[in-house]
Amino acid sequence: MKKSQFITIFIMLVVASVLICIGCFLDNPKGEPEATPTPSSPVELLPTVKPTDSTYNEDDSPTPTAEAATPTPDATAAPTEAPTEAPTEEPGWPDIPFPVIKNLDFVQYDNSFDYFSTKWVTDSNQQNKAEIYSSVISKLKDVDYVFYTIDSDTEWAHYMTFTLHFESGYTAEILDLLKDKEIKAVFFVTQKYIADNPNLVRRMKDEGHIIGNRGIIGDSNIKKLTPETFAEGLLAVEQEYQKLFGPLERMYLFRTDYFSNRLLKVAEAMGYTVVFRTYTYYSKDTEPFKEQSPAKLAEWFMARGGYNGSVAEYTNDKKCLDALKLFIPNCIDQGITFKLIERRH
Repeated sequence: MKKSQFITIFIMLVVASVLICIGCFLDNPKGEPEATPTPSSPVELLPTVKPTDSTYNEDDSPTPTAEAATPTPDATAAPTEAPTEAPTEEPGWPDIPFPVIKNLDFVQYDNSFDYFSTKWVTDSNQQNKAEIYSSVISKLKDVDYVFYTIDSDTEWAHYMTFTLHFESGYTAEILDLLKDKEIKAVFFVTQKYIADNPNLVRRMKDEGHIIGNRGIIGDSNIKKLTPETFAEGLLAVEQEYQKLFGPLERMYLFRTDYFSNRLLKVAEAMGYTVVFRTYTYYSKDTEPFKEQSPAKLAEWFMARGGYNGSVAEYTNDKKCLDALKLFIPNCIDQGITFKLIERRH
């Protein structure tokens, strides 16, 4: 290549470089660094580095802070919480107006205790009946209670009740027997019995029986109860009852073995009618018969309960069940009817 050609090419390269530099200076006259192209979307691009403060979510996605000029639609939405199970609510008693029991409201009532007991008499027609001992009558002063006795102007009626402290495995058969004979009864139960045997208690109610409140049992403990603690025991049974049947349902009949006029007045104030028995399967008189055949025990039932107005207390053991299978047909053959104690509200 000639020297003149080389010089010409070199001059042309220099001129081209100068023109390029002049063009760049005109596009950015202040000489500032070139900006990053702005994306077409108006959404702010947030940093992907995990922050170290409390604005970071557990799923490792960052949460917009005050510096974010245009938060994303997701960021403005209310956070979605994982569904949680609804808390189980204990049935309460707001729909039932149970009174508030205060000790001072009952101090004027006698608090001496006695067992409920009856004596047997024979009327002019040679018919048996039960009478309450006078010492017990004083404990019933001004108390709403049920105690039936003979009335010659009416048909003979037997009022059947059961007191159930625990389940021995024969209550279902007792219910079968009562259903077959179309007999309604009152079942006095405890809080524990309801909690342990909800299906049996539901069946009792479904088949037309009345469920009564047994309250606090135990002769050695009941004397230690104040009106307030006695009422708490009754309400504990009601609470268990309402777990099965709802807050609009309650119990209206109450039975106890050992009592004072003061505690009976508490039960009455809470809306209960106290149901006393004319005889009981738990009686010491029954013990000799329990060791004999069901027929002998059924005979004892007839001697003590085969009259108008008898309020019998049975239980749910096998011996009692076997005797009832004989006693009930005997009553029906003799024209004795079975009635349900009226539930007072």
